[in-house]
Amino acid sequence: MSVRKQLKLGKPPSTFIFKIMGLGVVVPFACLRYGIHVKRNKEVARMEGPLVCVGNHPSYLDPFVMARAVYGRKINLVAGAFLFRDRFIGPLFAAGGCIPKVQFRSDARAVKAMLTVLKNKGTLGIFPEGTRFVDGTSIVFDDALARMIKKTSSGVAFIESHGAYLTWPRWSTNSFRRGRIEGGVKMVLTPADVEAMSLEELTRIMHEQMTYNEYDWLRKNPRIFHSKAIAAGAQNIAHACPRCEKDNIMDSFIDILRCRSCGNQVRMDSSGFLHPVSDQDKAFEDLHLWSQWERSRMKANVLNPDFLLVEKTKLLQTWGEYEYREVGEGEIRIENGQIIYHGTQCDIEDGISYSKKELKAARKNTNKVKDRTALDNAPMVTKIFEVQKIRGISADYGKRFELAEASGTINRFIPENGQSILKIQMAIQSLQELAGKS
Repeated sequence: MSVRKQLKLGKPPSTFIFKIMGLGVVVPFACLRYGIHVKRNKEVARMEGPLVCVGNHPSYLDPFVMARAVYGRKINLVAGAFLFRDRFIGPLFAAGGCIPKVQFRSDARAVKAMLTVLKNKGTLGIFPEGTRFVDGTSIVFDDALARMIKKTSSGVAFIESHGAYLTWPRWSTNSFRRGRIEGGVKMVLTPADVEAMSLEELTRIMHEQMTYNEYDWLRKNPRIFHSKAIAAGAQNIAHACPRCEKDNIMDSFIDILRCRSCGNQVRMDSSGFLHPVSDQDKAFEDLHLWSQWERSRMKANVLNPDFLLVEKTKLLQTWGEYEYREVGEGEIRIENGQIIYHGTQCDIEDGISYSKKELKAARKNTNKVKDRTALDNAPMVTKIFEVQKIRGISADYGKRFELAEASGTINRFIPENGQSILKIQMAIQSLQELAGKS
């Protein structure tokens, strides 16, 4: 039975899991381990009535900042449903009162659970951007949360943090780099404040409070982030070379980003800023500026009616609660306002487990690997995803991304070239913006 079926979503978190284990053990350990320094707000902790804690989402460490900032309140945290597919941490998340939410799609059960928390005068913790920062800056979100806050006459606490993005960047391939994370409650709206506002006013204030650029903050408040390979993985965001302007061409080594084509070299310093190595080299000052340049190029490219983006890919789908299975391979194409997968697909029962154990066995060519006959002889299929119906992409840059069908089936794509994932995402976003203007 799945975690979602076992759990009555929206009930108060287990005191043992949340307060004793969470606030008593896990949060203090995380603060010590990752250099998290949070100023508690006792007034918010004592506030009566329903409360929504709203935070930016620069890294995986944000829930620790939120829990520390309003220490004393049990928080029902809204978390990505994919986390509940982990057989070890999934049950702990569930017992701790977390609410699984499918990213970038309407999830009626999650919404019902959130309303239950607030109607019972509980505390809801949510990161409305829906996914972690890509390039150190906040991500646009709609007014759905503001509507829920108005509907339930809840108070709002805006949680801020600084330094979390570069402590554990989404693009990093060598985990975290120790720095200093500072956080606390930035602003509070009481239920009376919310009642007195229109939906438009509340939405505007939420956007103002949530707009953030980590690099702008670091320019005024320099920090050092300790890492033996600080640039590892940055090529999955800064994939295009600013000198020769070729895509998917950058590599990283320790603190250097280097173009495989023209040899352009860029050094990332201990504060996360970028510098050309020589007078002949060219660089943007930070990853946000770099990705903005890549985005502007993509916006220009999609104006071409013959625009086409093609990448070879593996296709995976979910099997049970905790497993992904490889079910086919082919091409992912973006053309004519559509994302098209054209390739093979076998029945999920005949798919090959994509667990680390199975992959390790495959590399060793042992007999433990399941027979691939059904996969190798799978029929050809074509899956079409309309760009305008995609609300966002769940992505692990450099590795994989996911798209959901109308039926709810999750398709995980693993491109042959992992650097192409951000480019695919930017193409979709650019096409959506273009359609919105026409």
